Amino acid sequence: MNSSAVDIPALLLAVGISLAITTALALANRGENNRRAWSAGGAMAALLVVLGLFDLLRESPRETHLVTVFIGAALPVLFAIGAIRGTRRVRPWLRWTLVFAATVVGLFSGLQLGAAILPRYLP
Repeated sequence: MNSSAVDIPALLLAVGISLAITTALALANRGENNRRAWSAGGAMAALLVVLGLFDLLRESPRETHLVTVFIGAALPVLFAIGAIRGTRRVRPWLRWTLVFAATVVGLFSGLQLGAAILPRYLP
């Protein structure tokens, strides 16, 4: 009998997604190339939207609103890009730790915002 309040597989998936976003944007931001970073961020958000929609639409009784996927994919990427741009002068080990932390916070914030607040105002 599992009496844990934490869903470990979901938490590990969120950490993996955040790590993938951070790694992709770190590789794209080499040499402070902003155009490549924004392109990689857009591609990462599009990939997350496609994967989220695929997962959401294969459920037979769909209980989650579609806006959850779009906000939950875009917000962590925007948080990561903002953290990358805001920590240019920070040491690299601390910079990428902060970007990862901002991405995790952005992922959970985006999913909560998309699941709880926005469906009340959107049809």
